[in-house]
Amino acid sequence: MEKEQGNVENNRDGVRESSRSVPDPQLTVEQLIDQLQERTNELEAANRELRRLSHYRSLFLARMSHELRTPLTSILGFSEILLEQEQLSDVQRRFCQKIQDSGFQLQASLNQLVDLSRLEGNRELFLHEFSLKETLRDSCTAVARQAQKRQVTVDYEVAPDINTVVSDQGKLRQIIYNFLAWGISRSNPDQRVTISGVIKDGSKLVLRIEDQGEPVKNASQVFDIEDSSADANVNELGIMIAGQLIKLLKGTVALHQRDGGGLEVTIELPARPEHE
Repeated sequence: MEKEQGNVENNRDGVRESSRSVPDPQLTVEQLIDQLQERTNELEAANRELRRLSHYRSLFLARMSHELRTPLTSILGFSEILLEQEQLSDVQRRFCQKIQDSGFQLQASLNQLVDLSRLEGNRELFLHEFSLKETLRDSCTAVARQAQKRQVTVDYEVAPDINTVVSDQGKLRQIIYNFLAWGISRSNPDQRVTISGVIKDGSKLVLRIEDQGEPVKNASQVFDIEDSSADANVNELGIMIAGQLIKLLKGTVALHQRDGGGLEVTIELPARPEHE
């Protein structure tokens, strides 16, 4: 009997000991809530720091852009004046031309850097009605100097039934400019780059840019910034930016190698009704 009582006491002790080893469920939930709140606070602090750094970067790029554009404009302007002088020797003219070409290259790189920063920081769209024909004409005019230097012809064509479209005109201009500049950079003298616009199915704006330039390797990776090589030139960077802008406008882009040489770029963007 004493042994049985001893076993019962041992069992009771064992029950008491096992009950003390089981954690309190309520305490565990409270601990999880505290840990979750702590992680949330850490993430909020990290996001505030990222926003602060992004703001400082934007300020830096804006000030750098202003500080570089002012002397760069003077360099380009005076080099243009020098090149118009008839008294220059061949060596002097070649040096002035080199100064101007380097200045334009630096200007293009600076513009792409600023555009990339704006793209990362500003995802808003400013939709309004505007003339597609004027937009294409202005874009061709913007690349006229680059085309003239490479002796490339740039043309545009708009379907007669298109008067105006509704989109973000600033972003659309940048897309067109970047693709035209890319086509010109890959073209040889006496070749042609053309852009045309039509309305498809009454709801889509289709832009087609054709050139006769060099073929593009790894066309599927042209728009991928992460997979781009470190030595990508300024025009290739511009195409990556254009690809991001097309996504922002909820559009698509496709590249096709032409049978006769060159590249065909097809861009489809939503064409909203004029009353929207």
